[in-house]
Amino acid sequence: MDINCDLGEGTAQDRLIMPYINRCNIACGAHAGSKELIVTTIKMAQEHGVDIGAHPSYPDRGNFGRISMKMDVKNLKQSIQHQLELFLEAAELCDAKIAHVKPHGALYHDVANKPEIAQVFLEAIDEVCPETILITSVNSLLLNSFRTPNRLIWPESFIDRRYRSDLTLVPRQENNSIIHDPKIAQQQFLNLREGKVQSIEGSLLAIQTMTCCIHSDHPNTLEIAKAVSAVNQSR
Repeated sequence: MDINCDLGEGTAQDRLIMPYINRCNIACGAHAGSKELIVTTIKMAQEHGVDIGAHPSYPDRGNFGRISMKMDVKNLKQSIQHQLELFLEAAELCDAKIAHVKPHGALYHDVANKPEIAQVFLEAIDEVCPETILITSVNSLLLNSFRTPNRLIWPESFIDRRYRSDLTLVPRQENNSIIHDPKIAQQQFLNLREGKVQSIEGSLLAIQTMTCCIHSDHPNTLEIAKAVSAVNQSR
């Protein structure tokens, strides 16, 4: 199973995490990161044979891109395009090719749930890097309403987040929304690999996924990555 991780956000353990993942989503300077950090992260990925992808966000470093912003459609599109162009410039410096795009934080959720934001996001992608894989949530509008034969979209699930019975994530501000125990995260990954996930209410739900995410800014991230990688390789 493909494992991805959000990197290039200024945490100290990116290099330690890299050997245990298949692809990394690199911050594009809006919620975190810079061109220099993108280059550094791409070079680390190249050392370990890890695919690289852009991780655009609302331009809001103060809230780490985790709060929705009311932006004019034109300005939002320009922001996303600028982030993608910055990423592509950094990738060119490393002679690297972009593999995917995954929105970050509030933009990730808004793209999945708001048609007008999904449309703007797709227009920006289509104009800058149209052949990349798009990564989105399992119940996203991108999958259900905007998929076309020429657009490759992957549903994503989360190894270190709890789910509700409708397959939405438990909000971060609620208790038990994040999985910190590597053994529990490992079991969640094993379930996801078999096409199921246990909800916070206790039911076992069917879920389809192409890639599983680990967040780099959670406690025990490295331990979770090691635990998940161990069982992923043993299959």
